[in-house]
Amino acid sequence: MLLTLVFLAFFTLSCDKKEGFFGKGKVIAKVGGTEITGRDLVKYYKTLVQPSRHNSQPDSPAPLDLKMSLLGKLIEDKLLLREAAKEGIQVSDEEINQVYKGIAEDYGKDFNDYLKRLHLKLDEWKTYLSHDLLIEKVIRQHLRSVGEVTTREIKDYYQSHLKEFQVPVQYRFSQIVVPTVKMAQKVRGKLLKGGDFPELAKQYSISPEGKRGGDMGYWREDRLPKEFMIVREMKVGEISKVLRSPYGYHIIMLTGAKDAKVLSLKEAGPQIARKLISAKREAEKDRWLKELNKRANVIIYKDVLKKIKLN
Repeated sequence: MLLTLVFLAFFTLSCDKKEGFFGKGKVIAKVGGTEITGRDLVKYYKTLVQPSRHNSQPDSPAPLDLKMSLLGKLIEDKLLLREAAKEGIQVSDEEINQVYKGIAEDYGKDFNDYLKRLHLKLDEWKTYLSHDLLIEKVIRQHLRSVGEVTTREIKDYYQSHLKEFQVPVQYRFSQIVVPTVKMAQKVRGKLLKGGDFPELAKQYSISPEGKRGGDMGYWREDRLPKEFMIVREMKVGEISKVLRSPYGYHIIMLTGAKDAKVLSLKEAGPQIARKLISAKREAEKDRWLKELNKRANVIIYKDVLKKIKLN
């Protein structure tokens, strides 16, 4: 999400330039006195799809609703940056460098290639990152007073959405995954002779949870991968037959089971509160953006937008 916002800040800010990396293009929208061009829209679109798709898709107009959605994101970004400036919101060099460090570590040695694809130097990229952080701050500041829900609201939601709080049977199991059927049969033989499952998992399993003894935790019955459906027929402590999947050969041991139940109001309360708070904040953000849009006198030139080719 953060990287997406960085792209948004990058392309929206570039709308202020008459010349430069994006060059000139037909104006498809105006936010106050700032223009957004068709080229800005195309550049933003191309950050969201795989390069191979650009080459394989025909050079034809994209659906208008897609272009309107992309343009809406660019306009929203511009509106929020204007609001941050108006409210005097700032970000420190320390904040910028902290986020930069995390992103750079995620990319590793590919980070410089990432900057080259954007035709940016590090200092330029950090400038766009700072605007991304400004957007996050202005949204957080505006919505900080939104988030209170009453006990009555939580109770009403619970009573009218009981199906959401029905929890099906849950199974806890451990697995050992090996690359060949011969090895799987060997390991299973050791288990049937009384071998310790966690120790054998640590010794043989090639899957990540093998290091912790193969424990997969509890899984809801309706979310079990098809390879693991067999646990529904097993008893606690039972060892499965050798199972095959795209990842190798599995041996499973059922270690626990929980009956289906309906969460109580007390159990479901925190989950409901988070959901209601999120809905309230989203509604307030939509209302606020519409207000900012109106105040900024945003103009969209749909006739021009229709002719823009994204590919």
